[in-house]
Parts: sequence; structure tokens; C-alpha cells
Amino acid sequence: MRSLEMSRHPFVGGFLAACMFAGSVPGALAQDDALLVNAAVAPSTLDPAWACGIEEIAYIQNFYVRPFRYAVSEGRHGVNEIDYGTVEPYLVDTYEVSEDGLVYTLALRDGFAFESGAPVDAAAFKYSFERVLTMGGCGAYFITDGFLDPVIIESIETPDDYTVVITLNKPNASMPIVWATPASSIVDPAVVEANGGVAAGQPNEFMSSNVTASGPFKLEAYTPNQSADLVVNEAYGGEAPASDRIRVNWISAAPTLLLQARTAQADITMGLSKRAARTLEESEGIRVLPFSAPFAQQMILPNSKEPWTNVKVREAVHHAVPYQDILDRVAFGYGTLYYGPIMPSLPGFNAEISQPVPFDLERAKALMEESGLDLPVDVEVMIQEGDPTQQQLATILQSTWREIGINLSIKVAPAAEFQELSQGHKVQSLMRLNGPGVFEVGYLWGYDVLCDVVHNLTEVCIPEVDELTAELRRTTDADERQRIMDEAVELWRAAYPKILFFEDQPVIVLSDAVTSYTYGPIPEFRDWAAN
Repeated sequence: MRSLEMSRHPFVGGFLAACMFAGSVPGALAQDDALLVNAAVAPSTLDPAWACGIEEIAYIQNFYVRPFRYAVSEGRHGVNEIDYGTVEPYLVDTYEVSEDGLVYTLALRDGFAFESGAPVDAAAFKYSFERVLTMGGCGAYFITDGFLDPVIIESIETPDDYTVVITLNKPNASMPIVWATPASSIVDPAVVEANGGVAAGQPNEFMSSNVTASGPFKLEAYTPNQSADLVVNEAYGGEAPASDRIRVNWISAAPTLLLQARTAQADITMGLSKRAARTLEESEGIRVLPFSAPFAQQMILPNSKEPWTNVKVREAVHHAVPYQDILDRVAFGYGTLYYGPIMPSLPGFNAEISQPVPFDLERAKALMEESGLDLPVDVEVMIQEGDPTQQQLATILQSTWREIGINLSIKVAPAAEFQELSQGHKVQSLMRLNGPGVFEVGYLWGYDVLCDVVHNLTEVCIPEVDELTAELRRTTDADERQRIMDEAVELWRAAYPKILFFEDQPVIVLSDAVTSYTYGPIPEFRDWAAN
């Protein structure tokens, strides 16, 4: 969910981390029969109830079955892609929704089992969901679509071994999408209870480094921050994964990650920098594939803090950003320019009304004059330590904004301080890569657009958009939903609440040995295979 941060708050801000380099050592090669996956960032927890970052939930979901899952469709580059606009039953066989939208009756498939041999049944479903809600970590925000005050899930009942009845306190058309997220993973109650159980507001130490597999893979070996071996879970009730064994190496050393990708030692490489990826495009034996993902590189302008309380200033700085130069020089072309509260990769994006803001210094200067502020104005932007993209963006703005009367200083904060200050709304402005953990507009706006939401770091408040979002979440008709979203986009754009530099395009490197691959911003391994 989240504004891509690796922390205990309801934001998936992990793709940011997927392009950064955390502390680990170069990984060992896999066994000969294993698919070898190299990644830049390791998960900080294996617990689906507590995980926040993409590097965590993408890995975790390979071990667990969920009520629903996202569909797969034919994509670019000759490979499939996850379709985040469509969900399909997974553990659920069939389901019904009451006429008032409050009661979901889920009939579960018989035949799924945990690696322990225990059945994945209604009791395990109820235990897993209630565990997530009791723990109150990021998972709780995911499975409730952000409705935590009060919790939208009023009750969970199990009238028989394979039926679950979930009653909501308000209708919300997005619940099947929400229950396709890894936070909805079904865990083995007996194993959890034997290893610490459930404590309100607390992580489970055992589950942070172990899994109770109900999905296609089980965990054979795991060395935190270094490597993991995934093998087929024989108890899994679904279609067997394409690979019997997968070795994942987490490699923080950029040269090592690049070398093993270039020489095809790794079958699949994730997390290379854009500059590194560009150097591989003519290499033999590999494919360099850019994809779309709903994560935007942005600058947060907290609308309650000076000088951002002045809409003229906010509009001015938007026109003082050389977007195309940034896309070319910082993202090396791996990005999409746009402006609006819906990323191009999300269902509901309307390109006609989401055109990027034009770079126009003269217009920016005029707007600064109209603002009535005494110029020059001092502004500080906080960036995260070790993030070269943020450093480049801030340096570019320093130079450009000086011409319109803004003196921009840069505060570099370590990860913990960055988290504390940003989530505490204690900074004048900041940069981050932001994106949703649930790939649905209503969820995204729940922390990115709406009034009086603590996780809305932009602090934008447009009451009409709040009303439209509530209407959107009640609406199932596709045309009506699009009308609502378009109206909200126009209102948001007119407020110029924050700067959007570009939507990021993650780059995946595949060796020519790869025979099957499905891309997703939160990747699953079940269809990955190589000769």
C-alpha cells in the first residue's frame, strides 16, 4: 500500500527499495536444476500480516493461497503480465454479494492444504483474517481497503467447513480486489499458535523468518538478506508451479548484480538501476524488458505548510520542472510523463485529462509574482540517504527554481529519520517514489488524496473529491466509475497539490534460458521457468 517506504505503516512503497541497494552480500549461484533470481533488496519480514514493502509482499505471496488473485493476460515483449484490473477466484470457488453490498458469502475450494497437511478451510480463513486485524500492521490496512476507523469488516462467520460469510458495515465494491493482496494470505493456525500466537499491535517473531505454506512453494532454506530456496509445496491444491526449485539471491552490490545479469549467470534480475539497465540493451544472451508499474516519482508539497498554502506558488513550481529532461537524464527514458492522481498503469487512467504540466519558466515567474510573496523564498526538501534519483531531481530543481525566486536546500536523511519526519508531517517538502499496495483508485486515494487521512502526506483536502471517492467505492458500473474518476481528476489537477516527475518503468533482465515469465509490479514466481 503505501508511499513506498520500508516501514510499519500502510504504504507499499517498496518499488523504491527495489531500485535501491540494501546491505547484503553477493549471492551464491543456484543448484543446477534451480531457476536463479537475483534481486537488489531483501524482505524485512516473511509475515503477510506485517509486511509493507513490495520487496516483502512480492516474495511472501509465493508461499500462500489467497481468496482471490489477479488475472494474467498477454503482455508486451512476448511475455504475460499481471492484469490488476481483473481478479479471479483462487481459494474461493464461488461467491455471492448481498443486494445491499454488505454480505460476502464465499464458498472455498476443497483440496488445498498447508505443508503440515492440515486443510486450508474456513476456520483457517477466519483465523488468518482476524489475526491480521488484531496485529494491526500494514496487512490490516490492505484487507480493509483502508477503512480502519471503524474497521469495515464487522464480522467473519463460518457456517460450515468450507463457507465463509464476511459482513461489512458499509458497501465497498473493491473488496475482491483487496482480498487478492498478499495480506489476505491464509496461514496455518496450528503452527502460528505453537510459535507465539497473536498479540495485538505486535509482530510475530517466528513468522518474520518462517512460512506456513499453503501456496505453490514452501521455504526449504533461508538466510536473511542473502538467499532463499523455494521448492514445490506438494500439499498445494492448485496447478503446480512452472519451476520445481527457485533460488533467490539478494545482491546489494550494484556491480555484482549488473555483472551476473550481463553474463546471464542469473536467469532473472530485478532492481538494476536505470543507468545499468541501459548499458545492457545490446548485450547478447539476455533480454532487457521495461514494464509499466503504478509507481510515481514525485515531490510532496504539504499543502498546510508555507509556501505551499498558496496555490499560485504550487502552480508556479509545477511549471518550473523540466520534465522531459528529467525523463531522459534521470530515468534514462524508462518512465511515462503525466499529471493527475491516477497513474497511467492503473485502471481508470484517462490520458486525455492527465497530460503532463508544460515546462514554462516565464509562466512560473509570472505566477510567483501573482502569489504576493516576498521573493526569494527559502524551501527545504528532504530526500532519503542513498537514493541517487532523489539527489539528481533535487539538484536539478535547485538550479531551475533559483530562476523563479525559490532557494531550494536539500536535507539528506537516513531511512529511519526519513520515515519519522515524513510520517510525522514534520518537513516542508520531500521526495519519494509512491504507489499503492492495492492496485485500485479508491484505495490509492484513501491515503494519497483525501482530507484528514494521516497517511496523506501531501495534506491536500478537496471536499468534493472526498464525496466523489465515497461514491466511487459504492459504484460497480464501469462507465459511471470512469465518470466519477474523471471529475475527481479535473478537481485535483486544478489544485496542483504535488509534483509528479514521471511514472516509473521497472526494468527486468531475462537470460535467453528463460522459457516462461509473467511480469507484475508485485511479482509472483509461479509461472517462471528456464531451461
